[in-house]
Amino acid sequence: MKHRTGLTLIEVLTAIFIVGLGVIAILTLFPLGAMRMAQAFRDERSALAAFNADKFMRSYWKLHVVEAANPDPFFNDFDDPDGSNSLSPAAPYEPSYPVFVDPMGYVARSGSPTQFWVGEPSSHIPRRTLQSIGNNPGAALAFCSLRDSINANEEGTPLSERELRYNYLWVLQRPVNANRYVAQMTVVVFDRRAPLYAPPGSEQTYSNILFTPGSTQVDIPGVSRSQLELRPGDWVVDGTIYDNTQGRPGIRHAVFYRITALADTPGGVRLELQTPIRTPADGRGPYTGTLIILRGVSGVFVRPLLTNQ
Repeated sequence: MKHRTGLTLIEVLTAIFIVGLGVIAILTLFPLGAMRMAQAFRDERSALAAFNADKFMRSYWKLHVVEAANPDPFFNDFDDPDGSNSLSPAAPYEPSYPVFVDPMGYVARSGSPTQFWVGEPSSHIPRRTLQSIGNNPGAALAFCSLRDSINANEEGTPLSERELRYNYLWVLQRPVNANRYVAQMTVVVFDRRAPLYAPPGSEQTYSNILFTPGSTQVDIPGVSRSQLELRPGDWVVDGTIYDNTQGRPGIRHAVFYRITALADTPGGVRLELQTPIRTPADGRGPYTGTLIILRGVSGVFVRPLLTNQ
């Protein structure tokens, strides 16, 4: 009878090593899958928040702007948000001033100069609330945060629950100021923006930033990456506002760009943008302007135009 030789210790260890590699490869899929699921959930909730914000603003625009005898006060800020003659009113053939309709940010900054201006007053980009909300914290939360679910108590009365994780604001601007009731709308959704609280550094403003149309790079001089606290996937805003006294009328920007990479340079930090810098309305080349960093933005959604229909 012929005996079959057994496995040697080396063969056993080799087999265990090969199996171990396979197990490790499989285990690495679990955290990656969890990360992808978390990102998918974040994207889905952000899109849902943007959808809700879009529908609400279209209804509000029709009722409180187009059909109202006295339109919501933010409507007048398209022409001249300052009102103190320090800015030139937007001409009929120019883009209007952009307006950040941000009830939650407005209420959170009550009593601060930045309550009325994005980043800082020198940015000249107005932050406004809605007339129906005013300075009411409860109304700001109700209209500008994503509803989580609706439950009922023991008596059957519906109880609305809000997770307060996703909330939003609107950026409105007339492409041509003469078309009074036609406005571009961008919905900005935040993930974990503190409800009714504006921590220091939540909006950072940098002036004298060179923007080159067609380029995907922006340099921020005199800072380090640790000071910016930015990472790939975050959003920045070209908040450049020029009036007639600066020789380039019509540059009134509130354009969002997503960051794909950051790199330290000898003079500061270079941002790589996902999309090229837009050409300004005057059709000319590079310009020096303002860059604003907003914390906690999970998505920026450009929506169809608001109209008088």
